[in-house]
Amino acid sequence: MSLDPLTDLTDKSPEDVLKPEYLQAYQALHKDIWGRLIHVNTNLTILEIIQNYPFHHLYAPHDNIFWTMVYWNFLYISINFLHTLTSDQGDEKHTLTRFSRRILNDWINNSHKSEYQKCLKNANLDKNLSPIRAKISQMRHIVIAHRLLDNARAHVMDVEGVTLAEARQAYEDVQKLFRATTFGTEYVANFYIGGTVGGKPVKKDIEELLDLIVKDSCWLNEPERRAPFWQDIRPYRSAEDIAELNKWRAKFNLPPA
Repeated sequence: MSLDPLTDLTDKSPEDVLKPEYLQAYQALHKDIWGRLIHVNTNLTILEIIQNYPFHHLYAPHDNIFWTMVYWNFLYISINFLHTLTSDQGDEKHTLTRFSRRILNDWINNSHKSEYQKCLKNANLDKNLSPIRAKISQMRHIVIAHRLLDNARAHVMDVEGVTLAEARQAYEDVQKLFRATTFGTEYVANFYIGGTVGGKPVKKDIEELLDLIVKDSCWLNEPERRAPFWQDIRPYRSAEDIAELNKWRAKFNLPPA
């Protein structure tokens, strides 16, 4: 029985599906794409975790240099990898889209060609996401890789940014196409392997680090640090701020503020 609704070839190994003379090239190129997907997915996972922490309470904007740089650098490298997976400019570039077509046109056995063709049709990159892919390529070309000049002026300020949510959408779409090119096994595309200990999810190292920062922060511990004045200070805090503070205090087994 197929494990993946996108394909009927999941129970077939590459040796079953591909012509023998192309098997080594397939395995090497497939592994290369898998490695890039792992980097993108892990980067986005880290950014999603960072985004859920209350940095606006922990640092003044001009003091939050390190985490701001971490955020943008992770996003930039993810944008670059996503571009290299989907752009078909340049005959020598190894992209996922070109790889999927190479399998179809040259490498797959004729007996499995129609099945694989259906897989590609079902897993083809979503046309609705083409504006996001266009923004990703523009970010890569103009902001990250180059500085294009027109009348001695860089175009950077004219480029529309790519949000973390958009990068995640693009990744999931690319991952869908990758699964269509995968035969015989499931590939985990994240350095963080899910699991539980004692019925609880395994804590990621980035969560351990960020928890230490929050746990020791002036913001979280303000009711204790300013105990003599807290009852006078509290009424000037919004209900939303108190609720957020108490959510994080509960996480560290502190009483409500």
